[in-house]
Amino acid sequence: MSFKDKFSANPELAIDQFSKLPESLVPASVKFMKFPGRYVKFDDTTGKKHFDWKEFKAAIDRYPALDLANFLFRSTVISQTDVTVSVMAKKIAAFLDDTLRVGVDLHELETTIEATFTHLKEKKEKGVVDFYPSTEEGTRRSSWECRLWFALPNEYLRNYFSCMVTTIKLEANIEDEESWVLHGSTTNNFSATVDSLKVYVSKDFKGLYI
Repeated sequence: MSFKDKFSANPELAIDQFSKLPESLVPASVKFMKFPGRYVKFDDTTGKKHFDWKEFKAAIDRYPALDLANFLFRSTVISQTDVTVSVMAKKIAAFLDDTLRVGVDLHELETTIEATFTHLKEKKEKGVVDFYPSTEEGTRRSSWECRLWFALPNEYLRNYFSCMVTTIKLEANIEDEESWVLHGSTTNNFSATVDSLKVYVSKDFKGLYI
């Protein structure tokens, strides 16, 4: 099966999945993942994927059933001069934790984000990140779109669990893909565009309206 066919058949595989759910909630989470998965777009010309937030948010807004609730979307741009990868990961994790409050362990979230940035080659092979060269003539900056999904138990609503669909566009003064070899201590003029949506998903989610 070709790379394109793999993700055409199972587009949710283009989102890195991190779950803390008990086994009883896993079937509902698997069904829900097909929802954001539908909005991972594949470009036939470039062979790259990207997440279509405009269409996904529109679909969420018009979703008719009660098996999804409490949608909350947040977006920010974090720009830092001469900062390390570890610091960027901490700032992104702090933003997600402060604004969405899904109950994720902050240190674990920081570690997950940093591991994504420091293993871009492996994540690309997995299909959950994509490299984008600069579109501006004369600039050395390039970027990666990283797609992540977190599923966690909801301590307040036992019949629901929390999901956080997130994209991070990490940009730096790095010209080509091969030079993106990052470590926690790597310093650059980084910029991160972070988009994330929190939603409560019912344990009885059937996916009838996706």
